[in-house]
Amino acid sequence: MTRIATRILIVTAAGLLGWAPNANAQGSVSISPWFGMYVPTQNSYSLLGTDIKRRNSFIGGGRLTIWGKSPVGVEFSAGLAPARTTFAGAVVNGDRNTNVFVGSVKLALGLSQATSPVGIHIGVGPAIIRRGRDVLRQDRSVTDLGGVVGLGIRFPLASHVGLRFDAEDYLYGGDFDGSKKFQNDLTLSVGLSLGF
Repeated sequence: MTRIATRILIVTAAGLLGWAPNANAQGSVSISPWFGMYVPTQNSYSLLGTDIKRRNSFIGGGRLTIWGKSPVGVEFSAGLAPARTTFAGAVVNGDRNTNVFVGSVKLALGLSQATSPVGIHIGVGPAIIRRGRDVLRQDRSVTDLGGVVGLGIRFPLASHVGLRFDAEDYLYGGDFDGSKKFQNDLTLSVGLSLGF
């Protein structure tokens, strides 16, 4: 089911990218390596006398952004964070990394004028959040499907190079204490945008 939804999204995006309100507009492709902070906004749980805290963490990854001849584009993004979790209580004490992978496909909408040197865009789409090690059971991995919303700003440094700042919010149902609860985990990042 997820593969079908992803294919429909890609086909829809390809159709939108072909729409051309401005005959002089040109499409572009950019690759953006990035790094930043992974911030779980709901980070404290209690289970069987044990307090579980999800900590802020470093995250790094990359983006592939494709703009057509319109203000609509499609963006593929992926990142990996160690996502440290702290346990304190009667059952277990200590820290462990849960190794979180986040990936998304977003429809992006450019908000700045074509003549503006600064590019601003918003995006929304499906996402996957995978913990390589479950919080409670280290021998298991957990995969959650959800959505992502984001805002990006690009400042030009040279003709095909820019400095890019992004904020993304991953929305999903995650199980950290034995029951699924709504989560929203933020990624705040900076990277280089290399255009073609």
